[in-house]
Amino acid sequence: MQQLVTCLPMGAMVVSTDARILFVNDTLSEILGYSSEDLLGEDIDFLLPIEFQANHKKLMMQFFSQPRKRQMGVGQALYARKKNGEHIPIEIGLNPIQQEGKTFVLATLIDLTTRQRASNMLKRSIQDAPHGVLVVDSNGIIHLTNSALCESFGYTSEELIGQSMDILLPQRYRKHHDHLRHSFHQSPTPRMMGVGRDLTALHKDGREFPVEIGLSPFEDEEGNDMVLVSLLDITPRKRMELELRETNTNLEEFTYVASHDLRSPLRGIADLLEWVKEDLGPEALPDVTRNLSRIEVRIQRMEQLIDNLLTYARAGKVDASTQEIHVSTLLDNISELIVIPEGITISRDIQLENFTSVWTPLETVMRNLISNAIKHHDKEIGTINITCKAENNFCHFTICDDGPGIPEAAFTRIFRLFQTVTSSERSGTGIGLSVSRRLVETYGGRISVEANKHQRGVTFHVWWPRFLRKDTHD
Repeated sequence: MQQLVTCLPMGAMVVSTDARILFVNDTLSEILGYSSEDLLGEDIDFLLPIEFQANHKKLMMQFFSQPRKRQMGVGQALYARKKNGEHIPIEIGLNPIQQEGKTFVLATLIDLTTRQRASNMLKRSIQDAPHGVLVVDSNGIIHLTNSALCESFGYTSEELIGQSMDILLPQRYRKHHDHLRHSFHQSPTPRMMGVGRDLTALHKDGREFPVEIGLSPFEDEEGNDMVLVSLLDITPRKRMELELRETNTNLEEFTYVASHDLRSPLRGIADLLEWVKEDLGPEALPDVTRNLSRIEVRIQRMEQLIDNLLTYARAGKVDASTQEIHVSTLLDNISELIVIPEGITISRDIQLENFTSVWTPLETVMRNLISNAIKHHDKEIGTINITCKAENNFCHFTICDDGPGIPEAAFTRIFRLFQTVTSSERSGTGIGLSVSRRLVETYGGRISVEANKHQRGVTFHVWWPRFLRKDTHD
């Protein structure tokens, strides 16, 4: 008997009918922190928490009056007291033994500390999750929820636990949900629910809201099939998608109007102007000729305005064709396309030479910023410094000039459509920086400007993603 008890993989001891410990194995000694000599001959009560000792003798007598194999304290939290006074959660099995006309009990003891710690960790993880989580059994009964889920549905945890999860489903889904749940439990695998479908859940107030649902099957401590359901209320995202679709639709309609309905009559006016000039001939009065020229200039400006609007509209469309970007080559190409006065010096500090991205949008942004620095410089001699370095997930470009600068109050305004700092001839159309901002933000970057601290002028910063992302390059 001693050899058998010694070989058991859990803590075990043999106890007599008068609650005396007759034998313990090494595993039990390790669990409770006692040596075998400390335990042999002692009353088993001293291993119990003090609040359980008074009633234990009565329970022992009931067991020995009808000894049978069973689990002790089913459905209750059982604890043992270690030598250091610590209480640990345990699971106890009782096995009566008849030997030489006497009855003994073989008590097996399993330390549940690790299991309980894991269970508590799971419960805390569920409760602290930033999205809705509930645990349901194979019959669809809710066993656990978290505060995020209750907030999404408008229920308290007490109102949901023990209820069928059908309470959270719109009425039209409930008829087929039992069949779907049984099908899932026949071959349970982690998956997203309703991929490609527009799923909705039912709030307590009767309104439906869009959701994304993930299913993760697992077994609980008793071996029951359970499912961890993660649920995300995507109402804000759906609203944004709707607003974005409306914005894109309006923008497409505007682009069509600007391309056809505005440009066509404008060209008609220009043609009429040419015919008037031909009819008047060279003998036309100087004032008439001057006014006709002014009309022609305004037509040209209107055409330029339409072109600028179309450029801005197209800047928001994503170009998914990526390639290896060589920064020095990109800057060389820009230098060939713009006119650099003799007195302007452009220096480079390239610390990040290569990364993968889209070429044309990045080149457009850099060309706009460099050409602006040249065009708005107010002296014959000046310097423009361009740097490029890796910064976290971005390629950080800076374009620093020593020109007249920009008033700090205009730092935000200059990135808006048709906004300029001055009304001079060199102020431009107010489209370049707005297009640059639109391109940078479309590809997941950001742009800003700041005044130089140790010299005149400003520095433009561009953070351009240097790694491919699904949301901007897919």
